[in-house]
Amino acid sequence: MEVLYNKILDSIGRNNPCVMATVVSSSGSSPRKVGAKIVINKDGSICGTIGGGAMEKLVIADALSALKKHRSFLKTYHLDKKSGLQFCGGKVDIFFEIFEPKRQLIIAGAGHIGLALSFIAKLLDFKIVIVDNRRDFANSKRFPHADKIVCCPYKEAFKKIRIDSNAYIVIVTHGHLHDGECLKEALRTQAGYIGMIGSRSKIKILFDMLLKEGCKKAQLDKVHTPVGLDIGAETPQEIAVAIAGELVQVYRGD
Repeated sequence: MEVLYNKILDSIGRNNPCVMATVVSSSGSSPRKVGAKIVINKDGSICGTIGGGAMEKLVIADALSALKKHRSFLKTYHLDKKSGLQFCGGKVDIFFEIFEPKRQLIIAGAGHIGLALSFIAKLLDFKIVIVDNRRDFANSKRFPHADKIVCCPYKEAFKKIRIDSNAYIVIVTHGHLHDGECLKEALRTQAGYIGMIGSRSKIKILFDMLLKEGCKKAQLDKVHTPVGLDIGAETPQEIAVAIAGELVQVYRGD
């Protein structure tokens, strides 16, 4: 048991999600009894076993599917001729529990919207990174809850942050040119989500400029802009709520 939990901690420490599948109920003839566990990593490698064979192969496939959906779930497996798993009869209930590293939210822009969003996202258990080129804004006094604060020119900021597919970038800076700088740098990362504030006319001008500079349309099509759900938001706090709602919608896969 200790080996399995250490395996989970190791995976999370390396920023890799994994799944623990546990037999929570069994009846009839089943390969393993209640409490048997297996840990499945995103590359399909495993630690532990729930009995091997066709059922374990299916459990691994279901675990990998669960990782894509970011949702734990309970599934019943019938061990009979009809299912093709076994011919001995019986039934097994397996609980799939997802373990994921904290999602990282990089907020480019430490103004009113960025501040409000950082508080909401912290409640949603994001790891908060603040980026701004103004020391009066990007500081621990204004953002005591932030996990990391990067105060430097926007062109350099993203090079100072480890950004992978578990990262979300929201661009809400204090100027169109800064938004453009951040977007160009964000598109060079592996971030799983990029959102940018702005009017549709400003966005079109910026996208046209980036296309002329060699940016691919497919990249720009993935940018969530105008960022946030359409809830009629007006104040910085309401806009932050709309953005946070979209983040939840994205990571829940809806």
